[in-house]
Amino acid sequence: MKSLLRKCVSFSNSSFTRINTVRLASSKNDAQKKEEAKNVENLKIKSNIIVEKFGAVTTLNIDRQKTRNSLDEATLKEMAEIINAFDKDAEAKVLVFNGEGGSFCSGFDLDEIEQKGYNTLIDAASRLRRRPLCDKPTIAAVTGYAVGEGFELALACDLRIIEDTAIIGCLGRRFGAPQGLYGGRRLTSLIGLSRALDLLITGRPISGTEANTMGLACKLTTTGTALGESIKLAKSLIKFPQNALIMDKLAAINSQLNPNSEESMRDEAIMNSLLGSAIEDLNQGIKKFQGGIGKHGKFYKLTEVPLKDWELEETFEEITVKLDEEKKDKKP
Repeated sequence: MKSLLRKCVSFSNSSFTRINTVRLASSKNDAQKKEEAKNVENLKIKSNIIVEKFGAVTTLNIDRQKTRNSLDEATLKEMAEIINAFDKDAEAKVLVFNGEGGSFCSGFDLDEIEQKGYNTLIDAASRLRRRPLCDKPTIAAVTGYAVGEGFELALACDLRIIEDTAIIGCLGRRFGAPQGLYGGRRLTSLIGLSRALDLLITGRPISGTEANTMGLACKLTTTGTALGESIKLAKSLIKFPQNALIMDKLAAINSQLNPNSEESMRDEAIMNSLLGSAIEDLNQGIKKFQGGIGKHGKFYKLTEVPLKDWELEETFEEITVKLDEEKKDKKP
């Protein structure tokens, strides 16, 4: 009987506790509920992108690490939604683009291009073709690989903080992939025609150090620090009055990237006429890539033309240190 009584009391107490918990939860006022909802908003996790907020600074982190953060159709659509939400957020002032796992972005997902076609990804990436990308300031935290459309994404940002060990370039040149996100125009406006043509035509990759020398970086930093330095820079921009900052930014970008002239319209017509043939070249390039050709940034074996041994060798800068003959003689 006593044990039965204890069970009843235990049941009553647990029920009372649950009821009190429910009442406590339901008694939260609207301000508390809004605060909790805001905290949840501070960390939005989508399938391929992580968004974080640090006050007025928003970070967009691409998280497809197995493919060095390549961009498939789903990721591009998520990115467009996030950028549009940033544009509409009155409290957000600066957007930082980052790649998880040590690489910024390796460009379009080639397997998906084969499945869905190049135009499908270009259509999904239409938001990235806006000039400027956003009216508010944008920063690219460039680490690891930033190649192909990943390079173009970095170029679309207003500022770039680049790690010295980053690998940057138009690596799609190996397979006939055009710069579909206005990368050619943006690159030329940033570093000048001669240097831009060097990178666009040869497709050669450059290090973060060389990118800084060319003028692509607003700051060169060490491995593993690009995101932190980008957030630090973003926070330094927040203190300025934003209206004048945005006005001056738009004036500079529009003067370079949006000239309303007959020449620019003619260029657009020519590029559009070449697109169909470029897609055919790209489809052939994808098959080569899937067969192992050109991976890890290699440029040889891209065509059937036989290459000489010296053409296959990696090139390094060698520094020869000559010892003083007298010091040599003194050695035992």
